[in-house]
Amino acid sequence: MGFSTRKRDRSTPGVPPPVTVRRLGPGDDAVLSHLAVANATFGTVDEREPLQPLTEAETVAFLADDRTATFVAFAGDEPVGFCYANELYRRHTALRHLCIYEVGVAERFRNQGIGAALLEAVGDHARSRGITRGFVITNASDTSAASLYASAGGIRTADDDVIFAFSWR
Repeated sequence: MGFSTRKRDRSTPGVPPPVTVRRLGPGDDAVLSHLAVANATFGTVDEREPLQPLTEAETVAFLADDRTATFVAFAGDEPVGFCYANELYRRHTALRHLCIYEVGVAERFRNQGIGAALLEAVGDHARSRGITRGFVITNASDTSAASLYASAGGIRTADDDVIFAFSWR
């Protein structure tokens, strides 16, 4: 599995250049764990609690899964943003679609092109796998996310989507 790396040399105050984006893979257990524990750094106001990292076995499975792509933006060695996407099989149109599941950028690094760089890396990944379609779901009230997705070429296709969550315990 190859890693996609992008460097952004931005002279914006607060972002030490270069910022590097790369895909996580086997051996990146500590980075994946950090993203969970440091959730308050990346989450919205409603998502400020640290999250429980995956178990060791779950982490190995997550990082080895070829259809799960996690990209992390680093300023030096510090993770400052991430995006993860899942390749989904569909019953029509095109077998494979990419679901952008989550994007997070540390507050002090927001509005400096890191979210765009992460989505660019996801787009490169999709193209490299022959995936031509994808989607992301966000809240209408999250205008920052909507603006990011629109600036990356996303098109809002419906005004009335509703999401139902399930818990099977």
